[in-house]
Amino acid sequence: MKHTLFIFILLLVSVAAWGAKRLPPWMNELPRPGNSTYMYVREAGEGATLTEAHNQALLRVMQSTANRIGRPFDAQAVDKALAGGSDYQTLSSQYNIPINKVDQYDERLRDGTYRVWLLCQVAVSGNIQPQWEELRRYGEVSNWTSLVKSAVVPGLGQMGKGYYAEGWLTLTGELLFVGGGAYSYYTAQQQLEVMRNATTPYADWHAAQNKYNTFRTASYIAWGSAAVLYLFNLYRAYSMQPRRTTGLALALSVMPTERGFTPSLSLTLNF
Repeated sequence: MKHTLFIFILLLVSVAAWGAKRLPPWMNELPRPGNSTYMYVREAGEGATLTEAHNQALLRVMQSTANRIGRPFDAQAVDKALAGGSDYQTLSSQYNIPINKVDQYDERLRDGTYRVWLLCQVAVSGNIQPQWEELRRYGEVSNWTSLVKSAVVPGLGQMGKGYYAEGWLTLTGELLFVGGGAYSYYTAQQQLEVMRNATTPYADWHAAQNKYNTFRTASYIAWGSAAVLYLFNLYRAYSMQPRRTTGLALALSVMPTERGFTPSLSLTLNF
């Protein structure tokens, strides 16, 4: 009974870990540029729709870049152009503000509005043509490599992407399920031998039959759970976003509001 409860708790923890919303790595730590011609900028925007929040974030990126490199910038005109469907690359070229959008993170706020965080590469100096660096959304860790790792050793792909607790939990759960299934199957076979012995009294034969049915069912459940966890482990290894930071992350950020900016302090515990 204790083993069954422990396995059930492991399943609940695994499901909870899968359902938790993961922050992209650059929310905790900005990437390091590959050369000195550009830098990474992270800005946020809010709006009633995702598009509106996205445009506000882009507007803030362009405005901060224009202020830094000394370019004239009409925020109202750009805001109107973005709302009308203009592409940010066209506007970036029009205002000579080199910007390369890399990634974004969306979230739904409690009041029903949206907030969009953007990660962009921006030119360090207006008279330098930046040498852009490709940064994939899911980081430098290959999803297929992680999938192969977890196919060989369950949980190894998750560990390679920075989720050590989930990886060890997956590996431990897989070992417990497989080991529990093997133990239950072996015990059931022992009871079957007792049942096949012609000298076994009826009372012992009946008790052995009950134990045989119980352990045989337990072996099926354990191995079935191991198969489900294994497939889930492959899905997680392939689909999860790599994390560059582990442990305790303390970040000071400035949240944009209609009246200006509000500082906020976020504390993130990464496993």
